[in-house]
Amino acid sequence: MFVPDTVNSDTDSAGNNSPKKASSSQAPNKPTEPQMPGGPAHIVPVKVPRSKGVLVVDHELCSGCMQCVHTCSLVKFGVGSHELANIKMAAVTKYIFDAYAQPCLQCTKPKCLLTCPTKAIVVDNVTGARVIDDKLCTGCRICIDSCPFTPKRISFDKVRNKAIKCDLCGGDPSCVKACPTGALQYRTKPDGTKTG
Repeated sequence: MFVPDTVNSDTDSAGNNSPKKASSSQAPNKPTEPQMPGGPAHIVPVKVPRSKGVLVVDHELCSGCMQCVHTCSLVKFGVGSHELANIKMAAVTKYIFDAYAQPCLQCTKPKCLLTCPTKAIVVDNVTGARVIDDKLCTGCRICIDSCPFTPKRISFDKVRNKAIKCDLCGGDPSCVKACPTGALQYRTKPDGTKTG
């Protein structure tokens, strides 16, 4: 039987059942979820296992050639696209060619994973990378908004309506192999890396 939250059935002084307003001291029937700008808060106190590896960029060696960007989108999606690449470029000065690679840091406290309302971002068992399960991703973009870095390390595939991010290529990153200067490295630690 449905009973509205604001009305409780109680007996009056004559012993008749009569509706009465719920007192403010009574607990509501449904727990309310804390709110944050842009939607409900989904951050829960969860210990996320560390990633076993992370992409590291030597800014002195990175020439800004974008070979890593093109390789990433070609390997993952079969097209050369800056929008679909899971590694970004960031300008460090006003000059367009003074830029370097910005990979996902596979954060120790990944806000993208913790804020995803459908739990579509999970930890890969082999690499520890934070990966997106396409079957669960609804394209809400909350993960993109929650990424604390600029540029955002999560992109959006407008064709498939899905968020996309670096999955470390299963532990053998294509961008590292394609880097002509050796600026990109994949560093691993058995007990996990502390990043982000």
